[in-house]
Amino acid sequence: MPVASTGGVDALQQAGYAVDLQGSVEDTAAFLVRDNRPLPPVEALAAVPAATRTDAEAALRATTVFAFVAGELAAAAAPSAVPLGPAPGGVYLAAPAGSPIEEIHLPGAKPGHTERLLPDPGLLARPAGAPPAGFVEAFEDTAPSPQTIAAVRAAVTAEVLGRHVARISGIRPLEEDGALKVRSRDAAASDNALVVEALARRFEGLGLAVRLHPFRWRDHRLLNVEAEHSVPGADSTVLITAHLDSTAANGSFVDAFGDPRPYDPAVDPAPGADDDGSGTAAVMAAAECLRAILDSNRSDRMPTRNVRFVLFNAEEQGLVGSKYYARAAAAAGEDIAGVFQMDMIAGRQPGSTPIVEIHAGSLVSGPVVSASDALGERVARAVPVIDPEAKVQQLTGLDDPAAGRSDHASFHERGWAAVAVSEDLFSTPDGDPGTGTRQYHTPGDTLVDQDHDTEFAATVARSVIAAALTFAGL
Repeated sequence: MPVASTGGVDALQQAGYAVDLQGSVEDTAAFLVRDNRPLPPVEALAAVPAATRTDAEAALRATTVFAFVAGELAAAAAPSAVPLGPAPGGVYLAAPAGSPIEEIHLPGAKPGHTERLLPDPGLLARPAGAPPAGFVEAFEDTAPSPQTIAAVRAAVTAEVLGRHVARISGIRPLEEDGALKVRSRDAAASDNALVVEALARRFEGLGLAVRLHPFRWRDHRLLNVEAEHSVPGADSTVLITAHLDSTAANGSFVDAFGDPRPYDPAVDPAPGADDDGSGTAAVMAAAECLRAILDSNRSDRMPTRNVRFVLFNAEEQGLVGSKYYARAAAAAGEDIAGVFQMDMIAGRQPGSTPIVEIHAGSLVSGPVVSASDALGERVARAVPVIDPEAKVQQLTGLDDPAAGRSDHASFHERGWAAVAVSEDLFSTPDGDPGTGTRQYHTPGDTLVDQDHDTEFAATVARSVIAAALTFAGL
């Protein structure tokens, strides 16, 4: 069903079209609910010609996923959600305006399970089929220099990441000289705004140009945090990003009588140490690393592209903050060379192999696909330099289970290269579970949880930051 502005409706009517207005977008919330459970093999597809088999498999998956997601929604506590039809990897839903995303989550939801859809006519203009001049050249592979590796190793340590996570997850006071400990960074929690202010002050203390980008979500005014080092004459900007909000929607809660009750984001603890306190800490460490490099006063150690650090809000509400941010950046005509997103990088179950997942898969076709793959390759090549024991798992194409599921997807929609880097989150095609945190979206996602490994987080953060700063010209 199309969405149109008042002016658009007038134009359609003047052109002779009959317009049937179904209601205001303010009255309805739209979602895309994904599910990446493996489907059983279908013998009938074996006879389908190879040239069309991919399309046939995609169509089958869409209808199958639609069937079991719609069935689970009907049986769960989401009777107000109405399935509209198959979507890429899931189901389109309509729900009453203001519906909390917690009502849309299905049991066993994986990262990025639910995406909130925002009306945006700008997405009707898809990226061009051929890359613009200079686009491919921008992704020429350059290995991180020994100087960059040394700077990253010095600035991005397990101790540094742990201190940042401790402050924003409530283990330590939010401010060095303060006493306040936050309980939650959920978009509906009052502490969310306090964390935004503290992070902005930290960026300002590093001498970066800080901007707060406001947007509305339900009845809340939220802020994305941006900090930038600008380079005179730079042709583009490199983004190092994470999301600052948290949730504990998968936790178990009881009322005063001991009976089960739903998660209340306004009052329940949601420390989010891994999701995505770990990514937020890495972005802060990346900014501190760049500051140390700039303070070295070496003319050969200066970036040639702008370097921007962005912390998105309301990611847990369906990528809301990054959607607003990317839309504004596109409207402003910004030239973004690449986005390096870190989402959950500290989860590693004791005794498991350290596995770094690099997600470049895009639901948008065109040059963004190969460019994102090239961006992911940069990170992949940095990992063994940082930690030879770490295993790299590169995921791309429509087989990437994180396609469309983290804030990097908001940039894919605009045709910009982007990757999301994480711990081992998703099960393998054979059904083997990931080795990341077992406290996903629960109050147990804390710095002291046995699955929270700051040394592993340092490996992931160093790899991403080394690749991003190299891509920025260092």
